[in-house]
Amino acid sequence: MPVCYPMQQQVLRMLESGMRPMAIARSLSVSPDSVYWVARKNGFRFTRENLTDDEKAEVQRLREIEGLPIRVIAQRMNRPYSTIGDWARKRFCQVRDEGGSGPTVLKVPRRCPRHGMVRLWPCVACQADPI
Repeated sequence: MPVCYPMQQQVLRMLESGMRPMAIARSLSVSPDSVYWVARKNGFRFTRENLTDDEKAEVQRLREIEGLPIRVIAQRMNRPYSTIGDWARKRFCQVRDEGGSGPTVLKVPRRCPRHGMVRLWPCVACQADPI
């Protein structure tokens, strides 16, 4: 559903000024899909888009190996907290359903003797590092 070229420039100016795609669609009387199409073609990313395979691998590495919380991962990758959290939960359930014995998420952090406070127990970093 591409929009005409002058409309693309107008949408880009509005995106660069910080307007949200739905507000742009309402103000220009175009479909939201058109605005998202222009945004995607020009490198803008919004919560509506899924993680790429590379981003999923990075989230898995940061979460399972480094043991970082979801909020820190979301800030580091410049993605919404909900997108990262949804994927991390799906990954955790997938590992559990496949019979894996992944670490459990603690309500209260526990102190690992080598890595400090962790939320996943047993400490994922200790399991990954050969002694």
